[in-house]
Amino acid sequence: MILRFLLALASGVLFALSFPNVALGWLMFVALLPLFIALAGAEGPWESFFLAWSSHMVAWLLMVPWVIRVMSHYGGLPLPVGIAIFVAMAIYLGLYGGIFGFLFWRLNPGILFRRWLLVAVAWVAVEFFRSFALMGGFPWNLIATALIDYTPLVQFDRVAGPYALGVLLLLPSITVAWLIVARPRGIERIIVSALVVIVVVVWWATGLVAAKLVMRPNGMPMAHAALLQPNISQEMRWDQSNLGVLFQKMMLMTDAAASRGAEVVIWPESTVPLSYAKTDFFKDAIESLSRTRGVDIILGSIAQDGQSPRKLWNAAFLVSGGKTIGHYDKIRLVPFGEYVPFRKMLFFAGKLVHDVGDFQFGTNDSPLAGRFVYGPAICYEVVFPEIPRTQVVHGANVLVTITNDAWYDGTSAPRQHLNMARMRAVETDRYLLRAGTTGISALVDPTGRILKKLPMGAEGTIDAPFQTRTTRTPYVRYGDWFGWLAMGGVVVAALRRRRPAQNAA
Repeated sequence: MILRFLLALASGVLFALSFPNVALGWLMFVALLPLFIALAGAEGPWESFFLAWSSHMVAWLLMVPWVIRVMSHYGGLPLPVGIAIFVAMAIYLGLYGGIFGFLFWRLNPGILFRRWLLVAVAWVAVEFFRSFALMGGFPWNLIATALIDYTPLVQFDRVAGPYALGVLLLLPSITVAWLIVARPRGIERIIVSALVVIVVVVWWATGLVAAKLVMRPNGMPMAHAALLQPNISQEMRWDQSNLGVLFQKMMLMTDAAASRGAEVVIWPESTVPLSYAKTDFFKDAIESLSRTRGVDIILGSIAQDGQSPRKLWNAAFLVSGGKTIGHYDKIRLVPFGEYVPFRKMLFFAGKLVHDVGDFQFGTNDSPLAGRFVYGPAICYEVVFPEIPRTQVVHGANVLVTITNDAWYDGTSAPRQHLNMARMRAVETDRYLLRAGTTGISALVDPTGRILKKLPMGAEGTIDAPFQTRTTRTPYVRYGDWFGWLAMGGVVVAALRRRRPAQNAA
């Protein structure tokens, strides 16, 4: 039991090291191998659950310690309370690992390689479940995201999304686990190993070709965006005496970008802490600049209900041709950051941020149409694959994400967040224009590569040339069919009576 427990913990550490700050993505090919071996020797469902829960909890403890900074430094909670919330979060997220451990026990892969394939499917099925479960889901650091810096390998994401890509990623580790646990001999071992090698080589080779084909000229002219990064801290935004300085700074940066030929200027999320629609001088100045310079401006601000001023939305406004065309309201809000789930029970959490609990969920997932058709995603919601996908289904020809990662300065969160946004570019075959208040702002091409970026803590503007695109990837056309199929198939397989493994592949 002790050895199995240590193997499970080792998997958790390797899993975390696959993501920023360390970001050794190749480790994900073997990260879960120790856990698989430990689970194969588990003596019952509770041990299997405990091993996988421990492994996953350790991974979350190592991946998201930035939660403490948000809770204590910006949320105003005492440090011990912030630490307690962080640990509770890791314990909760570890339960998804526990679910996988139980499924592993039910599937009982033993010596049958086809059952080991079901193990890989079970892992991504649990990831898919996590993406929409309690409190709106949390698809943070899906295993496929670890591959984002390996351009040929990540191109399969455009075919069937991150969950199918996750199964391919787990092929090497389940094969090695099968070889260690089942100890197959003769032709069976050779055939299975050869087939897995062939699949991996074909995966890499087709991705290499696809990445080159994707970036061929598509006949569309080059457009030019400007991504503003003013490097404004949270403390500056909360100090009302800075309003004039912040407003003037953003206007000067916008005018300078437009004078250099930018056709669209993108502000980060809620840079100037004013209601755009309800502040006349703010709105008039932006519309005048758009009209004078002939530039589209996308900016984050608060939208309010005219009948009920306390009803707020975190929104992205589009100004085009000197007129405010409309706004997109954030659909996926941050629990405890933009609203408080179970508010009456968790009354203490209401002090985490200003106006917390007053934000409403957006319901309109249509793009914003100006000079181009923009598919917006505001901050956290870009981690949900279905949001940019739906924007593209509705006609978006370029993706725009505005964010305020100043909450996480000095931590791994901004790099993790950016990597997940890059996955959305691959899935939709669109350029991604990302503007962050303090960083990381970036221009990402449709293969997921970063063409230009500004690091955290820098001030500046990215001149971002891009092409609009009208292609539709298989993932855009068919969505998360693989995730649903994986979840349904694993549930059916797990509900079947657990049988001893038979000696066949």
